[in-house]
Amino acid sequence: MTADPLAAPGLSERALVDFLAGVVEQDAPGAPPAPLPEVVGALGLEPGSAVLLSAPNGVRMLTAFFAVLSAGCVPVPVAPSAGAGRITALAEGIGASAVLAPVLDPNRYGAGHVTRVGDLDLVRLPGAPRPHLSPGEVVLTTSGTSGIASGCVHGVDALLRNARRHAEAIGQRPDDTVLVNLPLHYSYGLVAQALAALVTGSRLVVSGPPFTPVQYREVVARQGVTVSSLTPSLVRGLTASGPPPDLRVLTVGGDACPPELTRELLSSAPGLELYLTYGLSEAGPRVATLAAHAEPAHRHASTGLPLRDVRTSLRPVGDGTAELLVHTDTALRRRLPAGLPSPLVAHRTVATGDLFTVDDDGYHYFRGRRSDSLVVNGEKVWLPSVREAASALPGVHRAVTRVRREDDGQGYELEVYVDEPSARRQAEIQRALHRVLLRAERPRRIILSPVTDTGWHK
Repeated sequence: MTADPLAAPGLSERALVDFLAGVVEQDAPGAPPAPLPEVVGALGLEPGSAVLLSAPNGVRMLTAFFAVLSAGCVPVPVAPSAGAGRITALAEGIGASAVLAPVLDPNRYGAGHVTRVGDLDLVRLPGAPRPHLSPGEVVLTTSGTSGIASGCVHGVDALLRNARRHAEAIGQRPDDTVLVNLPLHYSYGLVAQALAALVTGSRLVVSGPPFTPVQYREVVARQGVTVSSLTPSLVRGLTASGPPPDLRVLTVGGDACPPELTRELLSSAPGLELYLTYGLSEAGPRVATLAAHAEPAHRHASTGLPLRDVRTSLRPVGDGTAELLVHTDTALRRRLPAGLPSPLVAHRTVATGDLFTVDDDGYHYFRGRRSDSLVVNGEKVWLPSVREAASALPGVHRAVTRVRREDDGQGYELEVYVDEPSARRQAEIQRALHRVLLRAERPRRIILSPVTDTGWHK
């Protein structure tokens, strides 16, 4: 193996091999995953090369993530449901050299052949730029805050520090069994669960998505899970009968948790340690935590106090509101592509785009977002990228998004202006958008309007 970029934070090849050997994959295929050294040796990429990693939750995904790092390359986890169009756009935006996934058709990427690397296919992207990242870096994609083809560059040492601070805040212990059933391509699942288990020595069980309450309870009981993390939308499915009785710690993140939902959880599970968390990929990612079970009811609307060694401040933005700034040594190094506006407003200081208030005791309260985004089923959707993708389609003159709150949650509709609206044209636009948008990013409905209605011309 090459000089290990994980050695600085004290993670040797032996430590990684032992950790991966202890990961339990729920409903895993029969054949064991390829060992870490074998995957590292088969990559054959220049140090600093960005590698898009599109694999389902599991030991293979984690092995590939650490193998890319250990080879001196830069992993870029992406959704396993991402199609070739989405991956190509992301590769161009980030400057990736290769794609790593369970099954790849090289023709869809303009490549000549595939190389089998452990349990995954590797395609080297033709015309990829020279590596411009550094060994020991990770790119976390940020479709919810800056576009579908963008990412945050972090040092893996900073991600591990953030994971340790999060574990401290929720009282995670070496004898815990942690279930990760949130997507590992998102920072919440990767850092706050998988890396937190790595740095604390906790046992890790990997499952889903998709999530169902019945399957969730079965896995918790069968595997002796004591620590789990869910989004508010997933937690709602548990309120009828409460969380699994053997669960010691439940953390909720990815979106604001309504106080009434917090109260339902606590009343249905006496003795449960319930932690509400706030974070964003740009900050590395976790920022603040509330131990809801230990706080009075009037604080259940709060996201709590900052993690150890994390500071915050408020920047007035008008109308009596203020944006939260996060000062942390786990902040992103930079954003890709290079031309995007940076959330860094000072050294290690992230402008979150989120509106907050902070009470006299330092407890943080989320009040809304400044950015043109919304949360759908716990996942952020960046609407400017949707409009851009629609407007780039042949024959489309303009695209408009409108947020709609309905009984089953928040979503949006997309109005597209074309010369001659028709059902066939609508279906064509829908198919084209589905090739580049993830499921949560897709509009509830697409409305076609004649371009003459807008008085606007491309």
